[in-house]
Amino acid sequence: MNILIVDDEVKMRRLLRLFLEGDGYTCIEAADGREAMELLSARPDLVMLDIMMPGVDGITLCRQIKALDAELPVVLLTARSDSETTIRGLDAGADDYVTKPFEGNVLLARIRAVLRRSRVTNVNYGQLRYEEASGRILYQEQEVVMTPKATAILKLFLQHPNRLYNRMDLYDLVWPYSSESDPRTVDAHIRMIRDKLGEAGFPIDDYLKTVWGRGYRWSEERSDS
Repeated sequence: MNILIVDDEVKMRRLLRLFLEGDGYTCIEAADGREAMELLSARPDLVMLDIMMPGVDGITLCRQIKALDAELPVVLLTARSDSETTIRGLDAGADDYVTKPFEGNVLLARIRAVLRRSRVTNVNYGQLRYEEASGRILYQEQEVVMTPKATAILKLFLQHPNRLYNRMDLYDLVWPYSSESDPRTVDAHIRMIRDKLGEAGFPIDDYLKTVWGRGYRWSEERSDS
């Protein structure tokens, strides 16, 4: 996933990049609003936006970004913890905010939460479809019934084709606050996805790939197993 970092301070951009790239994200950087608007053409998955910038401030820029793409998630960074600033930012369309100084783990958890809530759209692969409104998986217009967790994993694959997820990636995204303590439960749900779609007639092995020793990946184009 690609994250656009917008901050006029070089040191802060480097710190954010360090945290984000360490968690598997790719990053692009902008030092001001003009540069940020130009980089939207790179179609980032999320924007990290500092409120206090010279020229166009972060709240104004947030409004401009949301006017262009209302579904693009924006997380505001602020050195001010007063409620007025927070309210102004959220009213401008921000999906969340983080107060500086911040802990890296908290920042990453907030980003994951925002990304889980964002871009809720139907996804189609030929006759395989995830239907957002109902939360159902359909193949040839017939529902493929799975557990909610297996459905959530498949939804991630369909929304982010070609991205490699290791077991802990999927566990953290789908079981973020669960009492379930064994990440190996991911493997059982992957088997369910394979079994259920295979039984329905979908060529699952042509799309859902196991990268041995690294994790799982959904191939955007059908390929030989």
